[in-house]
Amino acid sequence: MRIAVTLNGADNVGKTTNARWLASSMPDVEFTGTVDRWDRRWAEVSRRDFSQWWFVDSTTDEHIDLVFSSHAARCAGGGPLALEDRGWPMLVATCAATAAVKDGISTAEALAQVATKARRYAPTPRRELHLLLRHSNQPAAEAHHAIAREVVPTTERYVEYQRRLAEAIDLQVDGGEYQAIVVRGDRPLLDVQREIREAVAQLDVPVAPLPPDRIEHLWVLAGMSESGKSTVGELLRTEHTATRLKIGYLMQLAADRLGTADPYREWDELTQAQMLTEEILRFAALNSGSHRISLESAHRFDATAHLRRIWGQRCEILFLRLPDGLRAQRATETMESLSARDAIKQSRGGDRIALIADTVIDNGRSLAALKRVVTEVVHRRSGTKVPPHTDTAIPESLQPVLADCVARLTDSETALVAATGSLAHQGWQPGWSDIDLLVVRDTLPLHWLQTRRIPQSGPAGEKIALSSFTTREMLTGSVPPRVLHALRQIAHDGYGVLYRRSDLVLNAFDAPTDDRASRNELPLVTMVLRRLAANPEPDVRAVYKHVVLTMKIILRADGVDLDGSEEVRLAFTTSHPDADVDLPAVAEVSGDRWRQDETLSHRVRGAAAQILAYHDKLGRTAASDTPKTEGSDLP
Repeated sequence: MRIAVTLNGADNVGKTTNARWLASSMPDVEFTGTVDRWDRRWAEVSRRDFSQWWFVDSTTDEHIDLVFSSHAARCAGGGPLALEDRGWPMLVATCAATAAVKDGISTAEALAQVATKARRYAPTPRRELHLLLRHSNQPAAEAHHAIAREVVPTTERYVEYQRRLAEAIDLQVDGGEYQAIVVRGDRPLLDVQREIREAVAQLDVPVAPLPPDRIEHLWVLAGMSESGKSTVGELLRTEHTATRLKIGYLMQLAADRLGTADPYREWDELTQAQMLTEEILRFAALNSGSHRISLESAHRFDATAHLRRIWGQRCEILFLRLPDGLRAQRATETMESLSARDAIKQSRGGDRIALIADTVIDNGRSLAALKRVVTEVVHRRSGTKVPPHTDTAIPESLQPVLADCVARLTDSETALVAATGSLAHQGWQPGWSDIDLLVVRDTLPLHWLQTRRIPQSGPAGEKIALSSFTTREMLTGSVPPRVLHALRQIAHDGYGVLYRRSDLVLNAFDAPTDDRASRNELPLVTMVLRRLAANPEPDVRAVYKHVVLTMKIILRADGVDLDGSEEVRLAFTTSHPDADVDLPAVAEVSGDRWRQDETLSHRVRGAAAQILAYHDKLGRTAASDTPKTEGSDLP
């Protein structure tokens, strides 16, 4: 029995693109394409005003004859397994929508008339599996999306046609005309193609599944020769854990896999992007640590644009720009050779990639500037609105001073004022805790900070510490680890927020990012703790807080994310008994108790010594614990 798989849907839903990609995954399939390839009359009609013929000059019978005689020819010309772009039900819906517009009849009446007349063109008997790709389950939304994706202005007649076509498709769905339905929505092409292949497989048709998708982010690097793409790729690899891959290498792998001699000659650019995508997925599936990919270098415009459509928001295009003079200085080749390579890339639209790039990087400055830009690009994420903050329990004695601070720090450029640390998490202890404030503002000129006149201490002498950052630094993660953790908590639950601008968006950093940042700060924390604890007359309060901070970072690495000092102390004592850290409870030492009781002061200093010793042991291996003697190494 001959089999035909057809891909159907309203205009601009991606039928042809998905059908061509699907065809590459079906062994022994014959992609017969659209019906206009199967009758010479289409070329004759297209030479004139096609829309005029379609909607005005032709009769409904003439229209049906052209469409369905072409379909019959396509059916006869297909092999044992055929893949069609628009099958029988979609052709009926198209003709019915046209008839409804031309003849002024209802969509349901037009469907019935066209279906009756089309049966005269009975195709060769075969098993037909019709898959419908939809913009939306709602006809009105279906028509809206079809029109919105048009690249040229639409006429009222075309708008009416799309409305009738969406109605016809919906009636067919209710009538069970399609064996499988995939709703595209706003999803990237990769997700839609995967679901289409799964649907085809469920219909018992041989199809190769796409490799599993483990990619978190894909940076595509573009630019003229010697503009700095390799430098950025290496920065992404060494500083931001991205796997650096070359497009040429992956394309050759894809060509070898499919027996293609020259992928750039035999495949159009859309196919190149699709085959490149499959190789990226395959590579990541075989290399478990490759979730972030740096891809270089893109110099084909259509392929790069299609790669973005395939991956959606996970794909970020970076275009490196450098003046010709600087490129010539940095190049190891002659300017003539450089110009020749540029000409090839320009002929492929490589220079136009700047028009669709997410970020155009000016690489004419220092390496330090480039590193800063790359770091900001990596940490740039889709922000999240801060949830309505739960009423933070600010002690009554502090409310006036905090209200005054908020008034001084708030203006049109202020995005956020928040209490962090113990104030944000109800762990504040009078006479012990500081007042930690965070301000985020669009710009932070030094003059503005100098004129705020924030008091340095609270009503009972509590130290007031103000940390200030720009909205850009906040969104890109260019903040110290402790501030990054505070921002993450604020984005999650809103605790500590004293003022927020209505358009405030925060970067909701994930737990692994928080953990890495904290562990990167641990050497500094332990250095300061050693310095404090080694003092003959140490600041016991500062020592205590650094012991707790060290505990907090170690716990965070264990996957235990706590903020309150007492919670941290108890959790660390339970989960790390080998550390044998005897740190007094916060309530025991708060206020001046530690000054009045020498035993408490001694216990805090002892806890510092113990956790520093424990920290020193954490990274040791069995081999490093074994002392070496001279001449003990084996040859």
